[in-house]
Amino acid sequence: MKAPLLALGIALLAVQSLASGPVPHTASALPREIGAIYFEDLAIKPVKLAVIGEAAVYSQLANGNYLGVLRRGTVAEVVAISDTAVRVRGTAQQGGVVGWVPAAGLTPMKADFIESVKKNAKRKAEVDALIAKGEVALNMTHEEVSAALGKPQKKSSKLDAKGRQEVWEFIRYARVPQETVGRDSQGRLVTSVVYVKVPAGKLSVTFEHDLVTALDQTEGTPEVSGGVQLVPAPIVLVN
Repeated sequence: MKAPLLALGIALLAVQSLASGPVPHTASALPREIGAIYFEDLAIKPVKLAVIGEAAVYSQLANGNYLGVLRRGTVAEVVAISDTAVRVRGTAQQGGVVGWVPAAGLTPMKADFIESVKKNAKRKAEVDALIAKGEVALNMTHEEVSAALGKPQKKSSKLDAKGRQEVWEFIRYARVPQETVGRDSQGRLVTSVVYVKVPAGKLSVTFEHDLVTALDQTEGTPEVSGGVQLVPAPIVLVN
């Protein structure tokens, strides 16, 4: 690994043509409403709230169909949140239902928990944009780097007093034209061009505590996009 200064100097490296190819990043099939944050997108553990008052359930945030009323005293699981309503999975008078209810009809979630959910949602949008471009940044997780760059060509790790450090190495390949000379069917000399795949650069990604702490260009001159890039570390959510 080269000096930390060099690692920071290339903190965002676009690796466009990996041997293994990028891992597709697919969104959930659950329909999304503008302004809502869906807990499954952030891998949040199930959050359950008590129904404290009559809460009418609607299929959408605005102009949705009426689905029923949650039973007071029952427990509903949070699916998503908006500024004014909560999408829950609960029990209505007509049976099981999934829809939006006013936040006032449920026990309130802690303010700092909601703030952390919003910060993680903003972070996810930034990370998804990087993944779509095949790029990585400091504070991305193992899973996010894999989604952006695919499978590393090499992995190594070491354990010291500070903890475990893991390094993934990715190789970027380029197609280089080469001329070849041969004879055609009539014995005449002809020149043709073939493209050969050759290593064009290598990126070493260092992880500590499941987060990227350094990005190091060790050979070649791959395209550097935007200089130093840093995304916030994910916040552990506890309600």
